[in-house]
Amino acid sequence: MPKILISYRRSDSSAITGRIFDRLSHHYGEDAVFMDVDSIPIGTDFRRHIQEVLLGTDVVVAVIGTAWLGGEGAAGATRMHDKTDAVRVEIETALGRKTPIIPVLVDGAKMPAAAELPPELSDFVYLNAAEVATGRDFRSHMTRLIAAIDRVMAGPSSAPPHGEEALPRSALLRSRSIECVRYVGVPLVLLLVVHHIVVNAFDLDTDYLWAACVALPLAFGFALYWIERRGEAQAFSFALVLGIVGVAAMTISQSLNSGDPIMPQTRFEWWDNINFATAIAVSYLAGHAAARLLRAVLKGKSVRS
Repeated sequence: MPKILISYRRSDSSAITGRIFDRLSHHYGEDAVFMDVDSIPIGTDFRRHIQEVLLGTDVVVAVIGTAWLGGEGAAGATRMHDKTDAVRVEIETALGRKTPIIPVLVDGAKMPAAAELPPELSDFVYLNAAEVATGRDFRSHMTRLIAAIDRVMAGPSSAPPHGEEALPRSALLRSRSIECVRYVGVPLVLLLVVHHIVVNAFDLDTDYLWAACVALPLAFGFALYWIERRGEAQAFSFALVLGIVGVAAMTISQSLNSGDPIMPQTRFEWWDNINFATAIAVSYLAGHAAARLLRAVLKGKSVRS
């Protein structure tokens, strides 16, 4: 049976850490997961207690919220710079013992920069972090975290290629299906609604439709990377599907409303459809690229600070 230690700061992330603990306990068993290392018997040296706990620990899950570093003390330094801080002792001891650590970012937190940590924790900033959201993504994020824990405990040989999370096939398919609905299905429905209003219902200037075919894919392409961190291949496939299916659906909608043939009848109509599909796909990819660029800029500023 594995032994999993959840390291967290109570003033930072106690609520979601409780949810993470419950989910891991349900999966691995209540005796496999423990989190309140700071519930130390009176008169016991907490450093020795933590060392003894880590002796039998297979992996440390470090939950990091926006206040993980702790408030500033009288000297202006955060609690993490205090050698007697329990969270620091847990992380420092785990690093010293080469115990695997999985940082888990919650509440929109980011990995701390090296300048924010004491030198003894400098290796911590290079660990690849998982993310667990409190909302509707909690279950899928926990599935990924559990897969990461399983992989760590199984050893390096079990790591999947190209950085892909080792999700169970059913969970992976469910996750991809949900993303397809969010980032293809939802913008497709919105485009059809705009098309119906502009073309079928009120016969407005098609510039409004062009604007929607740029703005909506741009926003959803941006969200695909900003929220889900999906790469260029998935963005390209989503953009292609949205462009082709979107134009086909709008053509069918217009045909049903007007009674015209579904297939374009002239070269102009063909080019019009191609231009709309291209605008949708390119805008989607542009939004995805903009999110990647913005993330890189913000990350660069964080490192420099």
